[in-house]
Amino acid sequence: MSTVTIEIPDGYARSFGATSEDVARNAKLELAIGMYRQGRWSTRKAGEFAGLDRWQFMDVLVARKVEAPFTEEMLQQDLAYAFGRV
Repeated sequence: MSTVTIEIPDGYARSFGATSEDVARNAKLELAIGMYRQGRWSTRKAGEFAGLDRWQFMDVLVARKVEAPFTEEMLQQDLAYAFGRV
């Protein structure tokens, strides 16, 4: 696993949460959502990155009204998962 450290100015960091743990968790969630929106990560991969299971991550997407950016490859991955072939 790689460890990446970024500096976030205080004014921006506070928008992610009150504690450093909140900032890290919420920044990871926002990155996961962004990667999902771009079609680069599946719901499983994005949820795993954010520390959520696939269904919890999908609940976040629904609550935020994020539309699915499905590519053919992502659809095949999701169908394989649904039918237990993963």
